[in-house]
Formats: sequence, C-alpha cells, structure tokens
Amino acid sequence: MKPLKLKMQAFGSYGEETLIDFEKVNQNLFLITGDTGAGKTTIFDAIVFALYGEASSSANKKEGVVLQSQYVDFAKEPFVELTFSEGNNADSEIYTVRRVPRHLKPITRGVGKGGQREITGSVSFIMPDGMEYPSKEADSKLREIVGLTKSQFMQVAMIAQGEFMDLLRAKSDDKKVIFRKLFNTEMYQDIVTELGNRKREKDKEIAILKTQCQTEAVRIRISETYEFQKEMQQSKRQIEEGQMAGLADFMNRLEALCDWMKKELENAERAYQESECARTGKGEELAKAEELLKWFAQLEKAQEDLRRYEAQEPEMIRAKELAAQIRAVYEIAEKYNQYHEAETTWTDNVRALKEWEEKIPELLETLKVAETTEKTERQKYNQEIERYSTISEKVRKSREILNAIGQKEKEITADKNAAENAEKDFAEAESALENHEKQETEWKKQSEKLTETDKILAQWEARSQEAESLCQELDAVAVIRKQAGESLAKAKKKLVIYAEISKEYQKLKDSYENMRQMFLNEQAGMLAADLKPGFPCPVCGSTDHPHPFAGAVDHVDISPENLQTMAQDVENFRVKQEQAANESHAAKTEYETRKETFVEAVGRLRNRMQKSISEIQKDAGLSEMNEALKTWKNSIDISLKTLKKDAEKLRKIHELLQGADEQRKILKENLELCRATQTEAARKLTEDTAQLNSFRTSCEFASEKEASDTLEKAETAKQASEKIYKKAADALDTASSAKQNAETLIAKYQKEIPAQEEKLAVKKAAYMDFMREKQMTEEVWKHLVKENSRDTEKNLTDTVETYREAKAAAIAQKNAACETIGDAQKPDLAKIKAEKEAAETAYQSAEKRYSQLKSDYKDNQEILTALSARMEKRKAVVEEHARIDALYRMTSGNVSGSRMDLETFVQRYYLERILYAANRRFQEMSAGQFELRMYDLKKAGEGKNRGLDLMVYSTVTGKEREVRTLSGGESFMAALSLALGLADQIKQSSAAINLDMMFIDEGFGSLDEHSRNQAVRVLQEMAEGSRLIGIISHVSELKQEIEDQLIVTKDENGSHVKWQIS
Repeated sequence: MKPLKLKMQAFGSYGEETLIDFEKVNQNLFLITGDTGAGKTTIFDAIVFALYGEASSSANKKEGVVLQSQYVDFAKEPFVELTFSEGNNADSEIYTVRRVPRHLKPITRGVGKGGQREITGSVSFIMPDGMEYPSKEADSKLREIVGLTKSQFMQVAMIAQGEFMDLLRAKSDDKKVIFRKLFNTEMYQDIVTELGNRKREKDKEIAILKTQCQTEAVRIRISETYEFQKEMQQSKRQIEEGQMAGLADFMNRLEALCDWMKKELENAERAYQESECARTGKGEELAKAEELLKWFAQLEKAQEDLRRYEAQEPEMIRAKELAAQIRAVYEIAEKYNQYHEAETTWTDNVRALKEWEEKIPELLETLKVAETTEKTERQKYNQEIERYSTISEKVRKSREILNAIGQKEKEITADKNAAENAEKDFAEAESALENHEKQETEWKKQSEKLTETDKILAQWEARSQEAESLCQELDAVAVIRKQAGESLAKAKKKLVIYAEISKEYQKLKDSYENMRQMFLNEQAGMLAADLKPGFPCPVCGSTDHPHPFAGAVDHVDISPENLQTMAQDVENFRVKQEQAANESHAAKTEYETRKETFVEAVGRLRNRMQKSISEIQKDAGLSEMNEALKTWKNSIDISLKTLKKDAEKLRKIHELLQGADEQRKILKENLELCRATQTEAARKLTEDTAQLNSFRTSCEFASEKEASDTLEKAETAKQASEKIYKKAADALDTASSAKQNAETLIAKYQKEIPAQEEKLAVKKAAYMDFMREKQMTEEVWKHLVKENSRDTEKNLTDTVETYREAKAAAIAQKNAACETIGDAQKPDLAKIKAEKEAAETAYQSAEKRYSQLKSDYKDNQEILTALSARMEKRKAVVEEHARIDALYRMTSGNVSGSRMDLETFVQRYYLERILYAANRRFQEMSAGQFELRMYDLKKAGEGKNRGLDLMVYSTVTGKEREVRTLSGGESFMAALSLALGLADQIKQSSAAINLDMMFIDEGFGSLDEHSRNQAVRVLQEMAEGSRLIGIISHVSELKQEIEDQLIVTKDENGSHVKWQIS
C-alpha cells in the first residue's frame, strides 16, 4: 500500500480544499516541516481517517464533529479523499477512498432555519475498475486490502507522535497480538485452543464416568448375612465419595458378592417352591371343608323350613278360596258399572234435547233485532268516514302553507343576521388591512436591528465546539489520572505482597536449614558411633577413621522423606517470591508509564486551553483547568442562548416579511368580498319578506294548532261511530252463532238417543245374567266389594303362590344336601384354618426372601456389567486425557519453568529475522555500539512468557540490559530500526501485505549530529526503492539533509501546504 494523492477540505486545521500529491517527490524521502500547530500531524490524521475512520493518535482519539474545521463556514462539507496503490509496481492497482466525518450543517429552511443539525458520516470506496464498492462493506474491504488493523498500521507504517516507542517496549503478549496478524500465526493459537477444548471434553467425560460409577455404586444392595458385608460396605462408600483409585478392588469384591448371591438365590428358590406346594395343599383342604360345611348348613335350614310350611297348610287353603270369591265379585261389579254408565248417558241426552227445543223461539227473535241494529250503525259509520276525509285534505294543504311560512320566517331571520355579519366583517377587514400595514413597518425596523446575529452566532458556536472538545480531552486526562492512581495502588499492594512472601520464605528457609543441619548431625553421630578401627566406613569405605564426629547430637524426629518435602516447600516459596518480585516490578513500571502519560497529557491539554482561556496559568493543575473551563463554557452557553433566541426571532421576522405582500393582497381581496356579501344580504332580505306575506293570505287556518284541533275532532267522531258499529256487528255474529249451534245440537240428540236406549237394554240384561251365574244377589256382592279391595285378592293369590314355591325349594335343597353329604362327617374348620395360615406364613417368608434376592442379584449383576464397561472406557479416556493434557500444558506455556506458548515460539522465528534486519540499521546508527536481542530461549519461559521481550546488547560493556534503560536518542534509533526491520519482514513473508510507505512523527530532536546523519542515511537508502518515507520534524538540520520538503503554514484561513522539490 502506497499513498499517491491526499485531498482534504474542512478537515482539522485545513479549511479550503487542499491537495497533496506524493508522486511529486523525487527521492521518496521527504520532510514535512512547519511551525508548531501548523497542521503537520493533521496530514497523518487524514490518511489514517481515510483508511480506518479514526484519526491517527490512539491516546487522543478524534472523530466526528471534532474533526470538522473551524476555519470555514459549516455549510462547506468536510471530507478526506485518499488515492493509493496496492501491489507490486508492475501489478499495482489504484484505489480511491473518500470519507466524510460526522459534522454539523446549517439549517437553511424549515422550522430550525438558522440553527444547525448533525449529519451522519459516510464512506465511498472506488475500485480499480471505477466501480464504487457497497458503502456498508467498504470498511471491511479496506482492511482486507491493507491487511492491517489500525493499531498494527500505527506500529509499522504510520508511527504517530508519542507512540514511536510502543512496539519497542511492548511486552511479549502485546507483540504476539501484533505479529499474529502480520505473520498469520493464528493457526498455532488455534492448535492450543483446540487442545484445551479437547482436554476440557476429556475432563467432562472423566467426570461423567465418575458420576455414573458413583450412581451405580449407590444402587448396589449388600445382604446383612453376607460374610464380607463390612468390607464391601467400606469399598462401596469409597466409590460413592468419588475415590476412584479403589475401583478395581471394588469390582473384585462386587463380582464375589454376585457369586455368593447366585448360590443364595438357588437355595431360596428351592425353599420357595416347597412352601408354595404346602400352601396350595392346605388351601385346597380348607376350600373342601368350607364347601362341605355349607351343605350341612343347607340341610339343617331345609328341614327347619319344611316343618314350618306343614303348619301353614290349612291357612293357605282358606286364603285360596277367599281370593276366588273376591275375583268373582269384582267381575259382577264391572258388568254393573257398564249398565249404569249406559243408563246415565241416555237420561242426560233426553233432558238436553228438551231444553234446546224450548230455547229456539227466543234465539230467532234476538237475531232479528241484531240485524236491524247493525244495518243502521253501518250507514252512520260510512258518513263519518267521508266527513273525516274532507277535513283531513284541508288540514294537509294548510300545513304545507304553514310550513312554508315557518321556513321563510327562518330565512328572513338568517338574512338579517347575514346582513349584520356582513357589515361587521367589512369593518373588521378594513381594520385588519390597516393593522397589517403598521405591523409590516415594525418588522422591518426589528430586522435591521438583528442583521449581524447569524454571523455572531456562528462565531460563538465555534467557541462552544472548542469548549466541548476541551471537555472531552479533560475527561480523557481524568481517566488517565484515575488509571495512574489505580496503578499506584496496585504497585503498593504488589510490594506489600512481595514483602510478606519474602518474610515467609526466609522464615521457612531458616527453619529448613536448621532442621537439615540437625538431621545431618544426627546421621553423622549415628555413623561415628558405629565406626570401629580396621573396619570400613559405610560411607567412604576407608578403614582409617582419624576424625570421627564427636559433637553433641540432638535427636530429630524427622525422616529423609519429610526433609525432602520441606526442601520442596522452600523451593516452591522461592518460586512464589520470584513471581511476586516480578509482579511488583511490573506494577511499578506500569505506574511510572501511566504517570508519564498523564503528565504529557496534562501538558498538551494546558497548552491547548491557554489558546482559548487567558486565565489558565503555566502551572495550572487539572482541577484549576476544570474550573476555568466550566466558567468559560458557562459564559459561552449564556451568550449562545441569547444569540439563538435573537436568531430564531430574526428567522421568524424574515418569514413574516416574505409573506407580507401576499398577506396585504389577501386582506384587500377579503375587504372587497365583504362589501359584495353585504349588498347580496340586503337584497335577499327584501325578497323573502314579500314571499312571506303572500303565504299568509292563502292559508285557510290561522295556525297549526287550529288545523290540528279540527282534524282531531273529526278523528274522534269517526272513532266513536266505528266503535258503535263494531259492537252491533259483534252482537249480530253472536246471535247468528247461537241459533246455528242450537239447531246443530237438537239434530245430534235426535239422532243418538234411539241407539243409546237400545244399548242400555243390552247392558242391563248382561248384568243380570252374570249375577245369576255367580249365584249372588246385588246386596251380597256390593257388601263383599265394600269389605275387600282388588289388592286383597292379589295379595292372597301371591301369598299362596309364594308358599308353594318356598315349600318346593326347601324339599329340593334337602334332597341336594343329603345326596352331596352322603356318609361324610362334619369337618373341624378352625383346625384346618390354623394349618392353612401357618403354611401361608411360611410361603410369604420364602417368597419375600426369594424375590428380594432375585431383584438384588439382578440389579447387582447389571451394575457389575455396566461398571465393567465404564471401567474399560474410563481407562481409555484417562490415558487419552493424560496425553492431551501434556500436549496442552506444553503448547500453552503452562509448565513450571517453561511459560512460553507455541505461538510465541513460532513468532520468535519471525522476530529473529526482524532483529537481523533491524540490527543492520541499529548498529549503523549507533556506530556499532548496540544491537537488539531476544531473551535466551531457556530463560524466556521462566516465571512468565518473555519469548518476545527485547534486550539491548552493548558491545562496549559486553552485557545485556532492558530496552527501557536506553536514553531518548538511543530509544529512538532502536525503535526506528525495529520498525524498519518489521516492515522489511512483512514485505518478504506476507504476500497479502504490501507496505510501501512509512511516516514518522518527531523523534529526531533527541539525536546528536552523528546519530541523526546515520539515521537519515539509512532512511535514504530505504527510499531508493519504491518505499515512500515521510518525516515530521522541527530539527532545522534535517531541512539541509532532506531536499524534498512539504512546507505547512497556517494563517487566519487555516493550514496550507506547498512542495519544495529539489
């Protein structure tokens, strides 16, 4: 990636459109020079903003409206347009990215006219074929082409002011993140991640298998009669508690338990079958005894019942005779009732015929009178209907005229009101026109007073934006101060921890040394006591013992193994102390770095605030600057509030004046319209009054009430006549119906009476014949009916029949019982039941033991099978877990004494090549005095990962030291060399990343003349290829050494650039 052209407008300190053509330089190495604040760094900001949407500095991020220039009107859209090439010279392609930041734009019309609104940022990316890439995907496409994130780009290509040393001083883990993208080493981190995932999966499998084994162990049943019950319970409890070491022993014991249970089950099954046979036999014996006792009971009951039935025999004969007599009596009564009913029907009809024949003359006379009355009333009713119709028509016509009169009266009232309103509207229209002309004159005077408001408002809004920007920067500095405070607290805490651990370590070490010396003395004393002249020493083999140990020996109750354990504890505390020391040193370094960053940030903020707030002193602190900024911002807000009110008032006045002529024209037209309306209202009032007088002379009734009363009287008379007529008609219908009904009944009776008389004679003869047949008189049978009901006969018959059936059943039961019992004796049921219960108890006990053993044996055998399979699976999983865990710990740097992970180890290869390229420049710049080196491979993993940490080797002292100990100038040369070496390695190793540029902001001022000349010479050699190198610096000597220069100046209209080419 190589920038070709950069175009800016309304961006930062650049107001008007500014074009920088990087293709104008002759040597690819150029100097960007100008006064402080002229806008040199803004060029860096513009390039980075075009590519990533943020300005270059990471410590003071700028984006959105902060990037909008204050040197041009806000109506001018801010943008940055970068044209760059990508690829090798022959195959390079040209891209153009245009990015507009979020910015403010004046509102020129509508409700908010005169104010400002925020416009969302946008990006446009033009591909080599001239087609525009989709806006939503432009950022991702740009990152794909450049091949670097913003932070990586700032490390190797666009090194911003104050961030030059970051890569040099970065810790291994920070460098690892940068190198991962640059050299595509993600796969090695992925390997570690995958191994970790697999290890966790195996952990889960082992835990699941352990849980399954515990679950199965809980289900095991151990009989209390088992010989090794206690040992088995203890082994089971260990597995339930998760002690898987004894799983094999547990499986052996479980297998032995299952064998024992199998034998016990076979014995229990035989006992169960024998008890079942005994129970079945006793059950059958009891059933036979109970059945035989039932037959004995049946025989005894049948004999008792037969004796009772023999005693009831005479009574049953009398009941049977009485029932037959009662049945005959009620048959006679039925014949009598039929005869009596026929007699009653004939008598009633003869009497009714005589009564209706007597009523006929009276009914004929009533009918004649009714006919005469109906005819007379019908004629009167017809006359009233005709009279009502005549009156109804007159009333209808009069009502139409009266309605027209009422409507016309309303119209006249409305005409009067319209005339009055028209006169009033005319007067108001005259007044409105006059008032409008006066108001228009007043608006013009106010507009002249507020002419300069918009210009003044824009100036104050620019100050407000600057104040807001300062507030944001002040907040950022406060965050840095907070972080520095946290770092200080952390450093103090780490120091306390280190002191405590050191104290504990020394105490433990002293105790160990004392114990060790006492142990050695005791061993020496024991050996010396056993030495004998002429016999070999068990330690050295010598037979001569000139100086045997002769000191006092204190007995020490400690074994060599415990002493070794104490030694290991001391070693562990030593490692812990070393780790605490490293953490304390790191925390201190972090605090010093954050403190330095805070001091620099406060200085930058103070310098910037002094340009706007004169009250800020050179030694002002953060709180003083905060108070001064608040006071300045409040004064700005108050002024802005007043100015915005004036601007809004001016906008409204302009809108009103723009429509004033049109409003005047409308008011005049309204005045003429009111005059015409007034004339028309007077004409209509006269016309409607004449029509009203004509309606009143042609109406027959004086009012609606008079017409309604006349119609109501006619209606009443008609209704009264109708009521009398309907009454007469109803009387006629009643008389006619009565006559017709009488004639119908007489004919009916005359036809039915002869047949009824004949039926009566037949019924009477039948009654008399049946009574003689039964040999009873009327007096006898009526007496019997009175004494006995039909239910009595039925009850007597049922009683006799029940008696016969019961007697026959008793005889049958007696015969069946005698036949079944035969010669058998009555059994002893209580004895048989006791024997049956004893057999049942024995059976249940045997069945319970057999079932329990069978269930427990089945469960335990299933558990044994399941545990055997899981044991085999667990063995395989544990072996696989051990293999993966060893690989994971090794590749992740999680092994004591080897904390360097796989990815760092691979990246050391690239860092070695980077240092090879960097040291060629570094040695040249430092006159062969320095060279950068990595930590030794063996030491790089001790304590923590230092695989990518850098040391500086001095050829003068022959020693290595940390890069942080380099002076300012030395650090600059080392950082520049490292950046150049990194760029070389990227170009050689990554086909996807092609960086043909490097921009460096400041740093040369810390070099002496010789070092500066060497650094420039190195950069000139690099620029002889295709790489474009730009340097920002105030060092005047560089202007003589670098001929191609981009000169940046600044005036009241913002920043400007011009090339000075050799």
